[in-house]
Amino acid sequence: MGFVFCFLVIGIVMASLLLLIDDQQTSRLEKILIKARSIQPLFLVQSAEQKLQRLNTLLYGNITITDDGRTIAQGRININEGARQIIISQLNALTNNYEYGRINIKDYHTGLNELLATIKKVKVLNFEQIK
Repeated sequence: MGFVFCFLVIGIVMASLLLLIDDQQTSRLEKILIKARSIQPLFLVQSAEQKLQRLNTLLYGNITITDDGRTIAQGRININEGARQIIISQLNALTNNYEYGRINIKDYHTGLNELLATIKKVKVLNFEQIK
């Protein structure tokens, strides 16, 4: 009988240790998940910065001043100037709304995607089609 009692005590101790370890692992996992939630906005911010840089290059170009004083805009897309001004005003409004906290990072990212898509569409159109 003492032999069975010894196994019963050992079994209860082992089960309680397993429950304790399980609780510790659950709390560690929750901490990791809380930290991981803040990573996605970080990636969105980096992606938004890259898209903003791409938009600025397409709209304004990389301005380079040569030795003889000429300015060259490399990377500037060849589109109708009216369409360019409309896209620039939309970009400025979107950027100001994000900087002043009127929109969140996901909406800002979506807006930048839409502006890039608009530039691709305008690039394909003839100048007479834009009013």
